[in-house]
Amino acid sequence: MNLSLTQHAESRIRQRGLRESDIPMIVDAGTPVDDDSLLLLAHDVDREIRRRKQEISALERLRGCRVVIAADKVVTVYRPSRRTEKRLLRGQHRHAGASDANRTTRDTSFAGDHANAA
Repeated sequence: MNLSLTQHAESRIRQRGLRESDIPMIVDAGTPVDDDSLLLLAHDVDREIRRRKQEISALERLRGCRVVIAADKVVTVYRPSRRTEKRLLRGQHRHAGASDANRTTRDTSFAGDHANAA
């Protein structure tokens, strides 16, 4: 959802010690209280903290993993040796022609949506 702020909202955000970047977080995690507002409750915060801790744990567990992708399909997944990792980072590997843009814009929807978990 792409929300824009009214001048009134911008003023109130500043007055109340909030940041503009806080709004999407409240909208994403908050509990709807009526047709046009959300309230970020303690249990919403606890749920989001648990979710983020799980994400951090997963990132730590996956550190160093390599995913090889061809034609929008995952070909293999593995943990390269230190030597292979260094070779990959120097660009001395078979797939040196793969573009960085392709790597960062890839659709990873198969990973699932964890935003509504818990």
